[in-house]
Amino acid sequence: MNRHLRLLYIIPLFLLFSASAAQAGKDPNMVKAGVSYIWLSEYDSQGIMFSNSFSHHFSDRFAVGLNLGLASGSRYDDVKEIYSIKNAFYMGNLEASFDVMNNESVAFRLGGGVGARHRAEINSNSEDGTVDGSVKHIKTSDVGFNGFIENDFNILRNGVAGGRVGYFYYKSGTSVLSIGLHLGFKF
Repeated sequence: MNRHLRLLYIIPLFLLFSASAAQAGKDPNMVKAGVSYIWLSEYDSQGIMFSNSFSHHFSDRFAVGLNLGLASGSRYDDVKEIYSIKNAFYMGNLEASFDVMNNESVAFRLGGGVGARHRAEINSNSEDGTVDGSVKHIKTSDVGFNGFIENDFNILRNGVAGGRVGYFYYKSGTSVLSIGLHLGFKF
């Protein structure tokens, strides 16, 4: 791994675990659980992703967090009447975000980070499989980065509900576009 890529992982880790003098109001931590529709750019596969995230606000607008997800996608071939592509991903991302708009009832943020995933893929496509239609099994890990737009609405006393659009790009394998909803709480 080259030196610049290592810095992309070390800097968010440092920010995540370093002590901060600035307090972000009375509830600087947030935990959210979400579900997203995903579109995998290779072979036009679609699926679903479940995610859990933790973030800590170091100021009123800047936050650093950890996002863990499990995604499953597939493509059904109507001619062969089988699933020609099946994907399963375990994903982890260190993220930083900036609240463009933040008031008592709503927050709108932009963010990005670095991540890694482990993917297990079954492919019967003639390009990646074999000509006779047998399948190719791929089990590997990839590194990459992500970007997202997120909107949170404050509900009840410490609750949060909102939506998120994210794009995950990896060094090898398919990229992932996700559109989803989440619920969580501040503490």
